[in-house]
Amino acid sequence: MANTRFALVAACLAAGSLIGSACVIEVDEATDGNDNEYIDGVSNAPGDSPPPGDQKPGGTTPGPAGNDKPKQPDSSIAPGGACSCDTECQAVEGRAGICVYGVCMTRASASCSGAGSTAECGAGSRCWSMEGEEGSICWPDCGSYDCQGSCDGDNSCVPNDKTNCDYSCGSYCSCQVGDCASGESCVSGKCMPDVMSGDNPGPGPGPTCNNLPDRDCTGTAAYCGELVGFNPRVTPHYDDYAINGETSANQYRSYLRRDLKMLIDYATAKTLCKSAGWNTGNGGALGLGDMSEANGAIPGTAVNQPGHPKSTHTNGFDIDLAYYQKNTANNYLRPICQHADYHCTNEPHLLDVWRTSMFLGSIFESNRVRVVGVDGQAGKVVTAAINELCTLGWLDSFACSHVKMAFEVTNMGYGWFQFHHHHAHISLCPGNTPCNNAMDAGMPKMSSSFDAMPMKRNPQLFKGLAP
Repeated sequence: MANTRFALVAACLAAGSLIGSACVIEVDEATDGNDNEYIDGVSNAPGDSPPPGDQKPGGTTPGPAGNDKPKQPDSSIAPGGACSCDTECQAVEGRAGICVYGVCMTRASASCSGAGSTAECGAGSRCWSMEGEEGSICWPDCGSYDCQGSCDGDNSCVPNDKTNCDYSCGSYCSCQVGDCASGESCVSGKCMPDVMSGDNPGPGPGPTCNNLPDRDCTGTAAYCGELVGFNPRVTPHYDDYAINGETSANQYRSYLRRDLKMLIDYATAKTLCKSAGWNTGNGGALGLGDMSEANGAIPGTAVNQPGHPKSTHTNGFDIDLAYYQKNTANNYLRPICQHADYHCTNEPHLLDVWRTSMFLGSIFESNRVRVVGVDGQAGKVVTAAINELCTLGWLDSFACSHVKMAFEVTNMGYGWFQFHHHHAHISLCPGNTPCNNAMDAGMPKMSSSFDAMPMKRNPQLFKGLAP
């Protein structure tokens, strides 16, 4: 998956992006039968992985971690060994060998069916994706292979922030200056479209933002969980405009939990303050989309046209929002890219990536955030931009180590591939308590029907920040 931390996290990311590719969560939107602004139909065909071959695992060839390790003969290194290029890594039971930030692994035969699943991997490895990256990977077990990286809490052999590989010949490596093609720049270790270049806000933390709205709800569970509307509907930092059949006198799709309403109010206000001097896009208020109905029902239920699948947008735990944009009339919900089948097919040329990343980084300050879903093409650049803002000192250290962003760049069958070319989706975890923010455990479930993409942390993201 593409860039996110997460979730991505990615992503997916994931996600886990954050970041980078991402993790993916649920099918968020469904057809509501009307010519609404952004409610679309669902199609969710999983992607395929390369076909298996007939090779078998071999021995380990240890080597020093990092970019200066000597080259090994082709396919001589078993999973867990140090590598620079894919060709050095052995295939296992037909799964092609790949170099993952300096550690040999294998490519999964299909998208992971669950966190740590074995069906897609050869003996001695288990399946996860990686935040900020595309695809599913077979991670070697430390008990089955010698590990030249580190062993994580799942007892998987993983790379660390000191390992890396050759961007030109490894599947998962950090780029260096000069590695990227024309029209791209190396940003936070990934070749990113030049939509990322020229707009860097420079060293943070930027303006001191006094008198921001409270971020966290400190009342009783009943008080913090009460469904409320935005009042006022419009401020300099957010715009809860009528959408999808609403009128200004009846915004029946615009109710959410008080704690989520407070978080949106805070993050949009902080973004307006911090980005006041940025010349990156429109600036101004962020458009707000579907939430829940006043009784907690899916938006559209009152007119017999629920606009979202079962178990989403209920009881005020979810909100759709626009992306911050450039070269548009405002920051309302609209496609930010060339698109087909409800996903971006090219770089998001209307995206104000820096303000969007500042906003999402502010959202991730809350320990109540379950996940943020974005389009895959947006996720790639937002993941990289959040990483940059963390490195430059614009974002809170807790947020930088708890990015939970979900997206897919290619359709891996987790549902976030579609419908987010015109909005992002923020979801709180259930109840009134902090979420489990441990990325190693994979993203939390978004609904009973759709699980998040199982995802490992990416050690190349947010280097030097709290784990």
